[in-house]
Amino acid sequence: MPKSEIYIGVLSGTSADSIDALLIDFSKSDKVINRFSKKIPVEIKNKIFELVLNDQVLNYSKKQKELDLILGELISKCINQLIKKTKIDRKKIKAIGSHGQTIKHNSSIKNPFSLQIGNPELISKLTGIKVIYGFRQSDIANGGIGAPLTPAFHNEFMSKAKVNRAIVNIGGIANITLLPSKGKILGWDIGPGNCFIDQAVKKITNGKKHYDNKGALAKKGNPLALKNSIQKFLNTSYFKKEIPKSQSVENYDLRKFKIEINEKKKLKDEDLISGLTEITFQAILKDLQKYCSGFYEVYFCGGGTKNDYLMSKFEDLKYENLKFFKTSDIGVDPLDVEAMTFAWLAKKRLEKQKIRLTSVTGSKPCLMGEIIN
Repeated sequence: MPKSEIYIGVLSGTSADSIDALLIDFSKSDKVINRFSKKIPVEIKNKIFELVLNDQVLNYSKKQKELDLILGELISKCINQLIKKTKIDRKKIKAIGSHGQTIKHNSSIKNPFSLQIGNPELISKLTGIKVIYGFRQSDIANGGIGAPLTPAFHNEFMSKAKVNRAIVNIGGIANITLLPSKGKILGWDIGPGNCFIDQAVKKITNGKKHYDNKGALAKKGNPLALKNSIQKFLNTSYFKKEIPKSQSVENYDLRKFKIEINEKKKLKDEDLISGLTEITFQAILKDLQKYCSGFYEVYFCGGGTKNDYLMSKFEDLKYENLKFFKTSDIGVDPLDVEAMTFAWLAKKRLEKQKIRLTSVTGSKPCLMGEIIN
């Protein structure tokens, strides 16, 4: 009987909208067998962002531990529902690569730190499957800044000989991987992806909506209403910092976003959403222009690809050296990329193969992740 190469990758992204689990068979050219997403209940999402955006929360440690178990249970339910949906014998699943939900991330070269919740011991217990976790901590322990990790996966599955490619993931944070035909792979966090937009939608709808569906609100607004505020924001220190660099949602608290007084007076809700979408667009474009030397194929993935308005802004560009696609054009669903990454990292860990991200995070090649049987 052939050896099983079936893995599950699972994570909840920085937007904390849902838990996404992917069942994949690496023996058949990384074939996705099935997928399942479980919405994170609004009250749990609110508790997550209470910890993400605030340091001075009463009983912070206690709340963190409680959420660690709650997320562990939710992740386990998502995995078990995926298995039930697929009707697969769980004994055939070699391991789960679980990223968890990021609560805090500090990419300081002197003192990097990354904290995820989603108790891996509980996941292993409730699913009966081996769990690999703590990927970012392994990178940090080996001299890295803990993020981004996806460039290693992008390099193995999305690079092409003699072709320059860029993979742009738009989640809560927007990050990029450069896969040049010659030279080292590079990867870094660009800045806000969906996080500002999501916070603003939640605010103006009093919590009734959590994202701008297809970019409909942004399309109605005028980004120029925030022209000066946008430029000031994009001139802050992070956007001037050289790579490698990484960020987290905690650094993008909408309550701290400064809008100029003269722009604030006439600002409509739709203008705010449009302006925040413009920040994501301009930040991505700025880095593409700065670092893409020569012709590049640019592939988008992540939840931001569902924002038709944002995607149309790239499609309308006329640059000779940049051509825009989605990862679906090279056979990978844009919403599968991150979950696939952690399934693949789990596979690499069990096979004792080192992950090489020196040119991205600064870490030395290392075995990534801890194993719970």
